[in-house]
Amino acid sequence: MFENRGQFYVRAAALVASGFVLVGCQTIRDAAGINKKSPDEFAVVTKAPLIIPPEYNLIPPKPGAAPTNQTSPVDVAQTTLYNEDPSAVAKTITGNFSDGEKLLLAYAGAANVSHNIRQQIAADNHRMQNSDDVFTNNILFGSSTDEGQPLDADAEKKRLDETKGTQPADTKKPADTSN
Repeated sequence: MFENRGQFYVRAAALVASGFVLVGCQTIRDAAGINKKSPDEFAVVTKAPLIIPPEYNLIPPKPGAAPTNQTSPVDVAQTTLYNEDPSAVAKTITGNFSDGEKLLLAYAGAANVSHNIRQQIAADNHRMQNSDDVFTNNILFGSSTDEGQPLDADAEKKRLDETKGTQPADTKKPADTSN
């Protein structure tokens, strides 16, 4: 059939190469049915099932109206942080205030304010001005007892080696054995 084995191998390689090229062609893949059908990642969202409400005389919401079953994020944050009912706090406020003013002060959190806050701030500022910088200098620059003394490198290496539990390394050169 073939006069030469080399010619057979060349034709077989050309046939295999053309097969690979044709498999890469989209129309051939469609005709052969070897296309991969991947799922649509946007179609996997589940929707809540429709249910009939237990109360049949509900009035449908007005178009554009805010939802009535959701709470304000501000109210949720305040409840989470302070966990106090403003109307209950307003009842505890003493002074010559109307009910509206008490409620306003309760919502603003003015009932929990310390009356001597100005004195506390002044005391804190006074303490900061009178404090020395020893702690900060110790953190940034090391111990205050080492100030002004140069570092002895050999003594420091020996100290570090002893803390590691090893003997100091011998710094002598090895003997020349090339004779």
